[in-house]
Amino acid sequence: MVKRDTRLGKVSNFYEGQTVFFATKHGKEEILAPLFRGVGLACKAIPVDTDEFGTFSGEVERRGSVREILRNKIQAAARLHPSGRLFLASEGSFGPHPLIGFLPTDLESLLLWDCESRIEIYAEYLCRRPIHREVRLTARDDFRDFLRSIDFPSHAVIVHPHGKIQPIFKGLRTELEVAQAMLECFLQSEDGTVTLLTDLRADQNETRRKAIAEAGRAMIEKLQSICPECSTPGFGIVSGVPGMVCEACGEATSIPRAVLYECVRCGFVHERPRPDGKQVVHAEECEHCNP
Repeated sequence: MVKRDTRLGKVSNFYEGQTVFFATKHGKEEILAPLFRGVGLACKAIPVDTDEFGTFSGEVERRGSVREILRNKIQAAARLHPSGRLFLASEGSFGPHPLIGFLPTDLESLLLWDCESRIEIYAEYLCRRPIHREVRLTARDDFRDFLRSIDFPSHAVIVHPHGKIQPIFKGLRTELEVAQAMLECFLQSEDGTVTLLTDLRADQNETRRKAIAEAGRAMIEKLQSICPECSTPGFGIVSGVPGMVCEACGEATSIPRAVLYECVRCGFVHERPRPDGKQVVHAEECEHCNP
């Protein structure tokens, strides 16, 4: 049963002075350290080989859910630094929009584990315009068209023979590097074509770095949001409450009219108005007006 309350989770630097140990090998700590520093926390990279949990380029298949991968990374970091309290992991997932399937997205997820209080705090950001492209080329094609389409070199390139994962060349940032890699891959190709794709690793993809920063801001917001019941951080939105009415027909819709905040420790739930202040559904969004 939802316990409704008009109180807000107070803002507090609950972990001020602590160090967050970040399981990463692709420079993500450079993105998030300034955000954590702004609320009195240090952020230190723990050099976990996160590629063992899956690679974007396909050499290692990702196994398990995003939460499972995040927990595996945290466990690896905790083994390397057993005296730490706060551990952080990040994971990016590229795929179709959860509601509008044909739109590509990048979901950046962060998980913080407090091994003293034994709580998890999760935050995410959905990037609706990721730079994530792939093309198959012959020796007659001009690869520069592809480079222009991905805002090269702020987004690096990966090259490998079509249909084969090896040899593979990553982190290519100059046209000469791309041309040389393509030549090598043409020599190894079975059908005379090569694959060029965007390097999606955080240190090679500027758009993804910006998305990780947004996820970091969402995490900081949760760390500063304290449960009114047990004073634990991480008091954040977990779901929407459907029922917003249509401005045209007046019927309740499936679109959330409010949001639920929930404590990660005691389970206290608090219903609040939508953060965006929206109160009615436009007719074009209504399932009754547009069944």
